[in-house]
Amino acid sequence: MHPRPVAGDARIGRPVGVNRGGPVKRLPAASSPQRGENATAGVYGARLRLGGPVLLFGVVLAVYLWRRGAAWCWPELVWYLAALLQLAIRWPHVEANRANRVARSRVSRLEQWLMFGVFLTLLGLPMFYLATPWLDALNYQLPSALPMLAAGMMAASLWLFYLAHAHLGRQWSPSLEVHAEHRLVTEGVYRLVRHPMYASIWLFALAQPLLIQNAVAGALAVPGFALLYFLRVPREEALMLDTFGDEYRAYMRRAGRVLPRLGG
Repeated sequence: MHPRPVAGDARIGRPVGVNRGGPVKRLPAASSPQRGENATAGVYGARLRLGGPVLLFGVVLAVYLWRRGAAWCWPELVWYLAALLQLAIRWPHVEANRANRVARSRVSRLEQWLMFGVFLTLLGLPMFYLATPWLDALNYQLPSALPMLAAGMMAASLWLFYLAHAHLGRQWSPSLEVHAEHRLVTEGVYRLVRHPMYASIWLFALAQPLLIQNAVAGALAVPGFALLYFLRVPREEALMLDTFGDEYRAYMRRAGRVLPRLGG
């Protein structure tokens, strides 16, 4: 989880993208568009570079190992590694997409608060938990088989997260917007589901309380992401329908939202 959140699909990034062989659908650009005026720059900052988040991750790991000593916990380090890999997967797209010129945007104050909630519950609180003892009183213990299951869920989450970003390319945005030359992606993993990035973050959020066994730093991941998902996706798909019309309606009939359609 990067400055993750998530959302993407929430964190976390949105799964709309490219029919690589089809024509570009040009949209009217936003008035006086300038570099840095899109949601990517708004969420991640116009000047923030990868070194800043990597430094934060390094400090948290050093403090965690110093604090825990020989009592370090492998499920917590699995979560940490998954969050760091999410950052590595996403950051090239953050750098590239800061230059996108916005044509349509549905970013509201509610959207901003939802994204903050995902950032807090899927990254901020777990990192705080690893670095300090202040939430330890709320720890719980699960059977050892569940963290092993969660490690597999994290691997699947990262695979989907990578595929979703790779297929979207410049179409990705961390929030509800389309850019001036936006195209609809229906290939690759998007042939099966419309929102594979949200599917990947669902896996991450469900695995987190099995790895970070704490009632605040772990368990809040699920409601934190669920709130964004159920409030954002209808607005996101309305934006896609406004932009792509019947093309997107036909795509909705072919592909499921986060799970493939049976028989499709």
